[in-house]
Amino acid sequence: MKPIAIDEFCKLKFLSRVSFSPKGTSACLVVTEIDRQKDEYRSCLWLRRNGRLKKLTSFGIERSFQYLDENTILFPGKREEGDKESIESLWYRLPLDGGEAELAYTFPIPVSELLPLPGGDLLLLGQSFPGYEELYTGDKKTLAAYQKARKDGADYEEITQVPWWWNGDTFTKGAYTSLFRYDAKRKKLRRLTAENLNVFNLRLSPDKRSAYFLCSPVKPRLPMSGETALCRLALDSGELTRLAEDRDDFILIGFEPGESFGLLLAHDNRYGLNTDGDFFRLDYATGEIALYARYGESIGSSVGSDIRYGGGRSLKMVGDTLYFISTRFDDACLYKLENGEISRVTERPGSVDCFDVCGGKILLIALYDMKAQELYDGAGRQLSRFNEAALRGRYVAQPEPLRVQREGYEVHGFVLKPIDYDPAKTYPVILDVHGGPKTVYGPVFYHEMQLWASRGYFVIFCNPTGSDGRGAFMDIRGKYGTVDYEDLMAFTDAALAAWPAMDPERLFETGGSYGGFMTNWIIGHTDRFRACASQRSISNWLSFAGVSDIGPDFAADQNAAGLWNDPEKLWWHSPLKYADRVKTPTLFIHAFEDYRCPIDQGYQMFTALVAQGVETKLVCFRGENHELSRSGKPSHRLKRLKEITDWFDKHDK
Repeated sequence: MKPIAIDEFCKLKFLSRVSFSPKGTSACLVVTEIDRQKDEYRSCLWLRRNGRLKKLTSFGIERSFQYLDENTILFPGKREEGDKESIESLWYRLPLDGGEAELAYTFPIPVSELLPLPGGDLLLLGQSFPGYEELYTGDKKTLAAYQKARKDGADYEEITQVPWWWNGDTFTKGAYTSLFRYDAKRKKLRRLTAENLNVFNLRLSPDKRSAYFLCSPVKPRLPMSGETALCRLALDSGELTRLAEDRDDFILIGFEPGESFGLLLAHDNRYGLNTDGDFFRLDYATGEIALYARYGESIGSSVGSDIRYGGGRSLKMVGDTLYFISTRFDDACLYKLENGEISRVTERPGSVDCFDVCGGKILLIALYDMKAQELYDGAGRQLSRFNEAALRGRYVAQPEPLRVQREGYEVHGFVLKPIDYDPAKTYPVILDVHGGPKTVYGPVFYHEMQLWASRGYFVIFCNPTGSDGRGAFMDIRGKYGTVDYEDLMAFTDAALAAWPAMDPERLFETGGSYGGFMTNWIIGHTDRFRACASQRSISNWLSFAGVSDIGPDFAADQNAAGLWNDPEKLWWHSPLKYADRVKTPTLFIHAFEDYRCPIDQGYQMFTALVAQGVETKLVCFRGENHELSRSGKPSHRLKRLKEITDWFDKHDK
């Protein structure tokens, strides 16, 4: 077997957004691959029909789509160089029976989503800009004024709300999303929602007579939750009805309309921002909302991997049955809620990343059997071979489960053996800590871990307190750096005891986001690791609260303390407080446009370690954000991984 190479991920294809046609005679998905020469990702549409897959598009910019009818697909994209500077949104029409894509719609504003209506009209979500709300009309004077203001203000920012930026984007400038209807005959947009109302989670009723959406007011202070409402729009009359809204013990997460009733996903706020939801039934006739099924578990896949690109559907109502992805323990599987009962649809370990259901047929994009993503049916049969050749003949370490008994609970984790493993030898060990903390590590292919196993390291990883998939287990409010740290150290001890070939004198550790926080915490509380690598981390909760896009809410919620009511507790949970104890050589990796865990967090820890005379290094990436390791430029992802690997190799000598 050949070892996994550092650039192996560049040879993989990433699958996303699988969707059936309205009647289920075909399905479309997005396939993304890396262009090393251009240092970019190229996404194209693929069609599955009559059991065969074929490529539909080849411009490399098709990252989403929408079926217009059984034989036609719409997709957004700006194909000409001059189009990229415009705020217009261009959508192309592609016939599935042959022919070239043709420009179908040009909208004056950015449009993120559209839904076809009977008769040819469209329902869509488009961006509104404060002071220029009439841009959607196509008025040239308004557009000229907006363009002039943008040009004149290119070298400064006027900030009027918190958060003022958002990770993966830029300064928000107060922009928000509105609901529009496109009149196909007049070729005009009409706004359906009020100014300063942000709209999301748009859904059409099965009869396409009503639209449902969640919304929240646009204000100077935008909380992460607590001000969301569910609305229904009658598409014939235009009547708008407010059906439900947040209260202290009822926080809206999502809504899916069924044939006879709708299903609300909402939580009671018992565990703060990270509380998982239960299902509530909305009676269409009376508007009454009642509990339909207790659940309290995660929706969607939170199983970590670095070989994904793009998203897809996590919930869908078919008739009055809800299908949904849920992460339980170390896996993300497909479930269904029918007649008030929840049952499991797929049993296979791994991660269902997205899915669709139509006419009794199921399609999944999943990470199974330590392979890269492929397309599967509901029975688990593999329907594609996008990634088999890339990993053929490579050493793929199989995760061996390791469960550690703690006081009243277990910590679940895995061990990857090094290539050419010989139990008579000893090997270095890397502990990898996941982000979140409300995510999980599971039995799926993770390129960086496989690389290290191919370079002769044991790799160990687990799901400490705070991890997803186990209900209240994820509640770590006010406990950062305590029980979670103890779980990680206990897991490390158990791994060393179970595998004598692990060398306790050659331990290394890394992690990103929450894992970066934990790396910063670890180096201030133990000297057992030879070297560590902290990525996109939190080091100081007090400053984090004021600079992160989620800072004001997340810092207070997760630490059970605020800047003014208990700053001492925020400081106690801050790794920077303990930086004077650090002796471990530590590499810090950050991105300049990381607005989730801003770069100042890395600066502070790096400066503190330099002051203590500790060997350290800070590597910062321009043009990257919090997603550097998952969707950053390929060259940057390679540089990041090389820096970490070289750091460990250097200190293993």
